[in-house]
Amino acid sequence: MQPVSNIEIPVSAELKSYFVQAENSVPVKFSDNQQPCQGLRYEYTFTRSPFNITGSNNVVNLKFMGNYGFIASYCAKCGTLFGSGAQCLVPVVSAQCGMGNELPRKMEISYQSTINVLPDFRLQSKTILYPAPKPINRCNVLFGNIDVTDRLISYISTPLNDLGKQVDTKIAAYNIRPTIEQLWKNLTTEFKMGDIGFLNINPQAVRLSSFNLSGSVLNFSVGLSAKPVVTTISSPQPVKPLPNLSTYIPANGFNIYLDLVENYDHLSNMIKQQVVGQTTDIAGKTFIVDDIKVTGIGKQIALQVDFKGSNTGTVYLVGTPTYNNVTHELSFPDLTFDLQSKAWILKAAKWMFSGKITDAIRKKATYNFTKFLTENKGKLQSQLTRDMGNNIRSEVSIKELDIQTIYPTSEKLIIRTLSTGSIKVRMVM
Repeated sequence: MQPVSNIEIPVSAELKSYFVQAENSVPVKFSDNQQPCQGLRYEYTFTRSPFNITGSNNVVNLKFMGNYGFIASYCAKCGTLFGSGAQCLVPVVSAQCGMGNELPRKMEISYQSTINVLPDFRLQSKTILYPAPKPINRCNVLFGNIDVTDRLISYISTPLNDLGKQVDTKIAAYNIRPTIEQLWKNLTTEFKMGDIGFLNINPQAVRLSSFNLSGSVLNFSVGLSAKPVVTTISSPQPVKPLPNLSTYIPANGFNIYLDLVENYDHLSNMIKQQVVGQTTDIAGKTFIVDDIKVTGIGKQIALQVDFKGSNTGTVYLVGTPTYNNVTHELSFPDLTFDLQSKAWILKAAKWMFSGKITDAIRKKATYNFTKFLTENKGKLQSQLTRDMGNNIRSEVSIKELDIQTIYPTSEKLIIRTLSTGSIKVRMVM
């Protein structure tokens, strides 16, 4: 069974437009005018600047400066005199700050927005005023036990909280599922890699890392479990539906097993080039290899050897494919005549039973994959770095590519390779 490969895909998404939409949905200027007979009478204005956006981990910090000013008065006791309407019965105390001829005072407003992803791939945020609004140059106006600046802050907290709710509404509208679905669809679609063959990544599961914000840019990783396979013949697979998110497990770049599927004609041609025409002399007899065909038998391969010379005919040799990951060479160290061939040789041509024939064929029936690996490493990197459609582009760097094992089946030879490297995906979301 093919091992599962893990692919780590870093993704960046710009959220600034969503914060701007939230900001634009709330007025820039707040004002109110309340003139009760008794108690605090006030008129105020508050004008805010645009957001300044910073962030780290999954927390966005939104901050802006506000200019404020007010005119306030205070009536300690109100009543009616001689049938007239309500009026202040004591002297009214008045003050103003940041209005008229005075420059507006400044106040720093901060929000903290914590962003997470829901199981349905939607974003969720919780935005609160934090820390509390902070006057930079405070209006120090007190009427009894009433601090007018504190009272102003309580008045503007409602519209400021509305702004936080707008942020949450806009972020909730940000659904990353279509992007992940498009990525998933692209990865489940067979891709022709030039003359290398056809790549089926076969993703099995998907997971998302926690978020990390840099300013208004949301960074996260899409983790995929997959069973990639490269075949020489097109064999597209049905597109699987996007599964639910699984538990995130970090992976460093990618670690991909690619099963390169080859038919035996290719291996036959490689071995023919080295073995056909080989002559072995034994006790005055001559054995000349005329043709070779490779097939699979269980976990071994069989060489059908047509020969001529002192005798003509066909014999079969069987052996186990062995790969040396240092020399990158495929060989068959246990190559020997099969039982039927042995029986025929002992009956009709005992001289062929000499180990010289099998030794000679075994020595030449090899193939070195060094050039193959070098060429395919470059080809794979070039072919996997591509536009995937829908504003998605992959950038792949392959660090290592090597063969892990080679094993035959009755119809094809499977060459399992392991490639390690990194993959980045750029998305416009």
